[in-house]
Amino acid sequence: MVKIINDTFNINEIINSNSTEVLLESEFTIADNMSDMEKLVTVEGKAKLNNVTAAKDKVIVDGKLIYNVIYSSGNENSTINSIRGEIPFREEIGLEGVSEDMEAFTNVFIDYIDGDQLTERNYSVKAVLILDTDIYRKKPVTYVSDLESDGSIQAKAKNITYSDTLAVLSEEISINDAVELSKGSGEIDKIIKTDADVYMTNMDVLNDKMLVEGICKVGFLFTENNDLHTIGYVSEEFPFTHYLELEDLNESIQKDISISVKDMTFSVGENFDDEKKLIEFTLPFTLNATFYKNIDKNIITDCYSTAYELDLLAEKVNLPSIKKIENKVVPYENSFEVPAGSIKDVYSAEISPKLSEKRIEDNKYILDGYLDVNVLYLNGDMNKIDKAFASLPFTASFPLEEEDVSYNIYPDLSVHKCNAYRKGNNLINLSCDINVGLKFRGDDEITVISDVAEREPVDRSKMPSLIFRVVQSGESLWDIGKNYNLSINYLKELNNIPDDKALEPGTKIIIARMI
Repeated sequence: MVKIINDTFNINEIINSNSTEVLLESEFTIADNMSDMEKLVTVEGKAKLNNVTAAKDKVIVDGKLIYNVIYSSGNENSTINSIRGEIPFREEIGLEGVSEDMEAFTNVFIDYIDGDQLTERNYSVKAVLILDTDIYRKKPVTYVSDLESDGSIQAKAKNITYSDTLAVLSEEISINDAVELSKGSGEIDKIIKTDADVYMTNMDVLNDKMLVEGICKVGFLFTENNDLHTIGYVSEEFPFTHYLELEDLNESIQKDISISVKDMTFSVGENFDDEKKLIEFTLPFTLNATFYKNIDKNIITDCYSTAYELDLLAEKVNLPSIKKIENKVVPYENSFEVPAGSIKDVYSAEISPKLSEKRIEDNKYILDGYLDVNVLYLNGDMNKIDKAFASLPFTASFPLEEEDVSYNIYPDLSVHKCNAYRKGNNLINLSCDINVGLKFRGDDEITVISDVAEREPVDRSKMPSLIFRVVQSGESLWDIGKNYNLSINYLKELNNIPDDKALEPGTKIIIARMI
């Protein structure tokens, strides 16, 4: 009689992953109170998700593209203008096997954005968004942790490791401060565009708390209140610190930390000299943290009996485990020519990293990609704002430990500390930090037995009394013992096989019928 002992553990099973392109294109009309468009200079944007929902055989993603168009006009009182707008989108991603009880996580980024001037009062914005979606199912797994019998049961056990999500924290932080223009600048007429970058510089675990330190960098492109409507750009950095609290937090716990920046609000005010040179701003952002703990268990993955035929209730389970999470910083510097005119001044740089290839060579993980760069500069030939675009290649490589090669590696790219300045008359020098997040994940498929039942006794009457068997490639002593319902120890003793010796293909072993 066999007695089973069951236990249960919970996993976030990865059901499916998908990458989808979304094409957006809309036409717009300039508001009546704004100047005509002489030239569309540039279009910048941010993509935001409002809701991600798992439904039957699909995932529904709702969001919006927030764009900012900068254009020049022939109006003497307004030489440069900006228009902010939105393009909503809703995408239904077909994924067979998805159901309402599953969780869908989607990341969105802009692969391409541009605009066209249609008339003096009309323009269009077009963009390609990439939606990367992962589907998870929280699944309890019941397994046989031990078996008790009269000694006839042969069991094969395996040590497994899986990652348990200890906590998911999402905490709102807000930077409230002000940027003041220098003494040599004129007073502010209007703000044309804003830039915001928030990134981490250090993380420390201190007594159930994680200290996160970082930098908030803001920038403002503006026109001055003078006859020439001179364009200026000002930026400044502000440090921040924040504590995340989690019981029993320690260095061994895997930590996945990210920052999502929200819309910055601002107002133009007067400084102590009663000059309109002060920009007061509020920049909210969210600190997202997921904490994982790797848990080890010993489970029975297969069994048979030397006395009875068995019915096994088993299933295959995809066992996700986060082996480690690393963050690397790759300093980058390059230069490129502007397409037209000479450079009188450089204002701001928007940089978007794109990954084209990932590979493992010579125990190194290598990423190839390019940086899409949009730089706003003052064209000295026309004395007007202009745009320079470049797609600059980069390669980043990271050494791997021996066990890393067997894991699935998931990279995540972002850029920070972006700076651009003039180099000669027509060259722009660009520098930034490429931040590479590497998540090493094991995705083992295992067989889990949840129930064992004895049937009729093993019938040995039709088995020959003596068999000489040639071991096949990939065959183990377990496979042979299970096939003939013979114990492993019996076969070892009969064939004089040491405990630590594996069977070699072509070896002959004796199988004698037990009475």
